[in-house]
Amino acid sequence: MSPTTLWPVVGSFAAAAGTLALGYYLWSVRDRPGATWLLVVLGVQFALTAGYGVGYLVFDSWLRWAVEALFWVAYIWLGALFIAFALAYTGRGHVIRSPWFKLLTALTVLLTLLVVTNPVHELVWADFRVESTWGLATASFTRHGGSFLILGVTSIGTAVGTLLLVDTIISYGDLYRGEALAVALSPLPPGIGLIAWTFGVVPAPGVNVAPVLFLAHVAFDAYAFVGSGMFDFHPATRRAGNRAAIADLGNPVVIVDEQHRVVNYNPAAGETFGLVSRDVLTEPFTACYEGDEIDPTEAEQDATIRTDAGRRTFKVTATDLDDGTGADLGYTLVFQDITAERQREQRLAVLNRVLRHNLRNDLTVVDMNLDAAADRADEDVTALLDPAREKTRGLVSLSEKARRFERVIEDDTESLVAAREVVGEVVAELREEFPQATVEIEGTDAALLRINPALLEVLVRELVENALEHGTATDGDGAASDGGDDTARQRDVTVTVASDDDAVTVTVRDRGPGVPAHELAVIEDGDETDLEHGSGLGLWLVTWSVSAAGGDIGFDVTDSGTTATVRFPLVGVDSAAYESTGDTNSG
Repeated sequence: MSPTTLWPVVGSFAAAAGTLALGYYLWSVRDRPGATWLLVVLGVQFALTAGYGVGYLVFDSWLRWAVEALFWVAYIWLGALFIAFALAYTGRGHVIRSPWFKLLTALTVLLTLLVVTNPVHELVWADFRVESTWGLATASFTRHGGSFLILGVTSIGTAVGTLLLVDTIISYGDLYRGEALAVALSPLPPGIGLIAWTFGVVPAPGVNVAPVLFLAHVAFDAYAFVGSGMFDFHPATRRAGNRAAIADLGNPVVIVDEQHRVVNYNPAAGETFGLVSRDVLTEPFTACYEGDEIDPTEAEQDATIRTDAGRRTFKVTATDLDDGTGADLGYTLVFQDITAERQREQRLAVLNRVLRHNLRNDLTVVDMNLDAAADRADEDVTALLDPAREKTRGLVSLSEKARRFERVIEDDTESLVAAREVVGEVVAELREEFPQATVEIEGTDAALLRINPALLEVLVRELVENALEHGTATDGDGAASDGGDDTARQRDVTVTVASDDDAVTVTVRDRGPGVPAHELAVIEDGDETDLEHGSGLGLWLVTWSVSAAGGDIGFDVTDSGTTATVRFPLVGVDSAAYESTGDTNSG
């Protein structure tokens, strides 16, 4: 008998061909999360659709029964495999190894055995017979409870997998909104076809349209997974990153609800605070540790808490949790151990007080007594006392310099400052302090900075003083000059103020042997060691000042001297207020 219509056959084979084509494309991305599981799903789907297309052409009773059984077995496994794909693709692959998924697999195997052994017990269907509809071989049977159980389990599995995909993909925002809709719609056509076939709502008795409707399922999947490149930007990375951001974070993290009760915490918090899930979950967090009370509504706070390692001080950062609609869900508390930092600050404060105050006062007394002793001593003793007096005064001066800088750096008051004006004042003072030096000013740029004037003054003074110190002339024997006559005067220093479109530049250039390389190396590395260290505070004060002012500094050392260049963001230029003075006078 020749078929009067072939659309069920053609439709089934078309769905199989589409499934095969989609599988061929996905083979190239099989190493991506979830892709292997999807390939398995497509393999089962191909067996279902191609098998049923063949079944319409087979009138042998046993072969037709085998085709029908293949359809039911494939149908059963689609639900479990689709859930596995959804779990792996969305970054929940660990669930596949859980007891719950093992239970689902066991149920799937049980239903498969139920179909394969149906001729023995007929729990799925009975009275199986092959009939001719439109000239096609169709199966007719009476459904029993097993068939409805299979329909329910598979439908639930497909729905769960779809919800996992849609929920995760929507989290991308607008990026995959259309694709999420396609994923949500793809199971509907074959699902509707299966339900219609189960309850007899079909074009003709025994005609199963579900295999044909898998063609729409393939089209939706092709749009979602091929056209959009969803395997190039898969959500597993985001989920793994979110999980690692808390679980693998070295700092303790505790999540509390709006009532400040513990709902979750990471391993670091459990280890640090001795938290045990069965004891602390749903309990107020303040009851789970011994120490200062933490207020989750306060963005930042310090708290001292007793841990297995003793009392530790933490900086606690609290972040609000909401559901995206503004409803408060709780708080995330992140703990940063600052015990060592606080102890270091305490030690530095004590040492700073001792060195800046006690030592300075004692050195002042020593200096006064050395002066008195020198006045009473003969020439030989005075010669012995002079180096001690010089070192003592240097230490007192160093202490005063550190004290002055500390006052300046703690003052964050800023104002518009003419760089040229500050440079002029500092140079004038240094000309008086170093009468044997020649300090020149080049450039009359009227650039304005937003900076603490005292900070700029410290910066310029330290740069020029360093230039004077390292720019000392030497006599014929290579010894440093003591500045006692004009033939052994200090080499001159030039200070330049200039600006371009976005920055103000202050340049200090000396013509001496230059700053020693090891001094600059310490500043560039930002750290002093036993082998590499500076000889004083000057360059450190310069570096700290530039950093505090938001600028940057560079040094160019040559055989003819050192050029220090500082750049600051430009605020403006007031050329009318600052006209050229041609200041090239020397001291």
